[in-house]
Amino acid sequence: MSIIPETCSFGNLKQVDEPKVMVIPVPYEYTTSYGKGTKYGPQAILNASTKLEFFDDELWLDTSKVGINTSSYVSCEFVSNKSSKPFNELTQAVRTAHISGALPIVLGGEQSITFGSVKAIYDLFPEVSILHFDAHPDLKETNKNNKYSHTSSMKRILEAMPEVKIIQLGIRNISKEEKDYLENESPNIEIFFGKEKNKWNLTDILTSLSKNVYISFDFSFFDISIMPSTGKPEPGGVLWDQTLEIIKNVCAFKEIVGMDFVELSPISGLHASDFLAAKLIYKTIGYTFARQLGALDQKEQLKKQEILTGAKTNRIG
Repeated sequence: MSIIPETCSFGNLKQVDEPKVMVIPVPYEYTTSYGKGTKYGPQAILNASTKLEFFDDELWLDTSKVGINTSSYVSCEFVSNKSSKPFNELTQAVRTAHISGALPIVLGGEQSITFGSVKAIYDLFPEVSILHFDAHPDLKETNKNNKYSHTSSMKRILEAMPEVKIIQLGIRNISKEEKDYLENESPNIEIFFGKEKNKWNLTDILTSLSKNVYISFDFSFFDISIMPSTGKPEPGGVLWDQTLEIIKNVCAFKEIVGMDFVELSPISGLHASDFLAAKLIYKTIGYTFARQLGALDQKEQLKKQEILTGAKTNRIG
């Protein structure tokens, strides 16, 4: 399978001089253990993003006006147990984006790349927590004799950056090895299991996070009914509206310092998953910069209400 490039920039947007967002495609795939094809994920998302409507009918504004640039593809060398600086190419790209004033949004590729992105964020924001959306905890010691496997990404982060707290949402497939690690080592992790998704409390999630938050989103978090295009699909996932409600509140109450979206494994002819991925990223950008873009402007909210309800309201000003 191959993905024909339709664009090299998110939304096919014109690159600006001082972007607030830098999309960083990273087609890294070496350790996937079931479905293959995550290396095609970044291009599939970029292609689908050209079909987005830039005006957001929830925020009632054009999110793209914040300035969204896309970097060249970042090619990471194969990372193994012998690697002294794992995913260093991505670490440098994320650090450069942040220093230039742009929020880095990494498009994977497999989950293992999260290590390189978080390393850059941790160097800049030591008091950061990770909000990890996933069906799997990724806490195995190794896979195929590679401790930097996608099944080990969160464990490697905890080893290298033990001060980082990880909040995991949607976990619904956990191995005995991972269970034993959680019970015996007591790592800095809090898990909201997928089987309890209807009982999740947003306040509990928010209070578990530090002020600075890095979002790592594995598309297996979603229910397979809306997202079958992942390397390790799991039944019992979360649907669109609940997911957006969580992200919207996290973006409203916390400082988002970086993101990655990983493990999209495109299925030929099935565009829905690719578009869902692109729209999720665009919605998350909108939530992150909502205040800066004026989403809370009272005049605009009143105009929106008039249009949607047909009712006349008392304009302000």
